[in-house]
Amino acid sequence: MNYQVVHTTVFSLEEGGGNPCPVVLDADHLSTKTMQQMTKEFAHESAFVISSTRPDCDLKLRFFVPSHEMEMCVHATIGSITVLVNKGAISHSPVIVETMLGPVNVKWEKHDSKLEISVEQFSPGFLNTVPSKEEIGRALNIKTEELAKWPVQSVSTSRYKLIIPLNSVETLNMLRPDFNYLWDLCDEFNTTGFYPFAISQQHEKYVQARQFPRRAGYPEDPATGVAASALGAYLTVHKILPPVEEGWNTYRIIQGVAMGKPSMIESETFVQDNQIVNTRSKGSAEELK
Repeated sequence: MNYQVVHTTVFSLEEGGGNPCPVVLDADHLSTKTMQQMTKEFAHESAFVISSTRPDCDLKLRFFVPSHEMEMCVHATIGSITVLVNKGAISHSPVIVETMLGPVNVKWEKHDSKLEISVEQFSPGFLNTVPSKEEIGRALNIKTEELAKWPVQSVSTSRYKLIIPLNSVETLNMLRPDFNYLWDLCDEFNTTGFYPFAISQQHEKYVQARQFPRRAGYPEDPATGVAASALGAYLTVHKILPPVEEGWNTYRIIQGVAMGKPSMIESETFVQDNQIVNTRSKGSAEELK
């Protein structure tokens, strides 16, 4: 079949960092089974570019992890748009991308030779039905005293992530989860992953986080735009990094440090009349040679 695979890395903070993403172009004729099998062989979350089925969208993206298909993936969207712009297949911005969750607005700007891409998400949702502190402590192999004072909350700007505040970056980077128990809690509380975080003491509005996805085919992600977007909404609502201002608020989420793949995602919330009315994640990708 006449498809092409371009390997990218997304959200890299420094050399060797970022989240790998294979982008498969001209994938219209690939079956779901074939896409899933290819993703298993890639061993990374992957994007497949196909023609849109909607007249209001420019293209459609399908997202797979080695174990199953995903409704939305920010880093794979950024990788895909980067490849398409570099190939000249896209010359306008914004680009409207069809996903399983509906149309997503993607904007891009070129700075020198680098593309900066922002992926809009949806209005945030917050759930307070969450595991107990004792259950979270067991899943993450920590004492409950290592949880910070803010609430544990399940937050979504596209898919629900369990946001877990910790007292220190040191605790965060020492986590050794009990994955089977963690995944069972994800099933019980209908969330797609644990996203523990801690406030960096070195930089204002910098947060460090780790993403443990539910049964993805790998235990941890080095960079997760969906989770970072949810965390940005959480930080805004709880005013954890003041001041929260009318208009866009930007949070820099560092991830992947414990994996040796340091990454950074910009999570932004637009506040109007003290309410979050828009969310987006921003970052860049590089094509691998």
